[in-house]
Amino acid sequence: MVLRIAAAALLISATMAQAETVWEMHINFPAGNFDTQNAMRFAQEVKDATNGEVVINVMAGGSLGLKGPEVMGAVRDGIVPIAHYHLDTAVGDAPFLGIQGLPYLTRNYQDAARLDELASPVYDRIAEANNQLILYSVFWPGAHLYTKKPVAGVADLRSQKIRTANSSSTSFFNALGASAVLMPWSDALVGLASGGLDGIATSATSGVDGKFWEFVGAINTISYVNPTAVVAVNLDALNALPEETRQIVIDAAARLQGDFRAVSENEDANRLAELAAQGMNVSGPSEEFSTALEAAARVQWETFAEQAGDDARAVLDAYLAE
Repeated sequence: MVLRIAAAALLISATMAQAETVWEMHINFPAGNFDTQNAMRFAQEVKDATNGEVVINVMAGGSLGLKGPEVMGAVRDGIVPIAHYHLDTAVGDAPFLGIQGLPYLTRNYQDAARLDELASPVYDRIAEANNQLILYSVFWPGAHLYTKKPVAGVADLRSQKIRTANSSSTSFFNALGASAVLMPWSDALVGLASGGLDGIATSATSGVDGKFWEFVGAINTISYVNPTAVVAVNLDALNALPEETRQIVIDAAARLQGDFRAVSENEDANRLAELAAQGMNVSGPSEEFSTALEAAARVQWETFAEQAGDDARAVLDAYLAE
């Protein structure tokens, strides 16, 4: 009798082990980052809702060894079953994805949400063509301008050596008369500390993480880009799940997306308050400065519309018409 019970227990255990699906999720940001925390909450929700049938291990800090431009392809090819990445890092695979990274096109979360509403059908088609499904997306805090002294207008930017994170931002600030330079985050911190940089364009979150008040004194909240981050799953991995389980994963993402976007919006406001509390001069762009920023940005909008595929002009025009 005891042997039969033991054998039955082993059979149940083996069946449970076979039923469990484990996915390792790539994410570049550290465990304490707000969007990594979002991903961890999603993973826990999926585990609970599937009764442990699907377990997602969030591999924070880029520990799986993937760099930004590689991630979409890694999900497509099944190198990782699920990953978090910014859409504008995948423009090499699909130029249209750069739309939400165009400078000064979105200037707040409401703008980002409207652009996403228009662009999401294209995002979804691109994802499917790359063997993946976008489960949820989050608009990141806007990228602001940090400088040693307050910037009131274009004249204050001339010859300022400003670090940027992507080529479109570099072109944008160069068009405004700055001396913009593209460099990784780690080098940017060294440049600020050594005085090799006059400023940096990045989010309030990064400003707090990097303790920018130790190096620069002002931040202009131009919020010139609200990049979109997504969590996408490989379609082969998703379709390998039983249909009911598959839908549970999709529904969990849809249910949490609004909460995750709210977390990001609160993050921006909270971090700006922290920067001000540290003595930084926090200001917004004047109408004159905003007009100059838009004039420089429109050149890139037009280039995008001409070069980023058939959908680019239609989506951009529909957004600008509003």
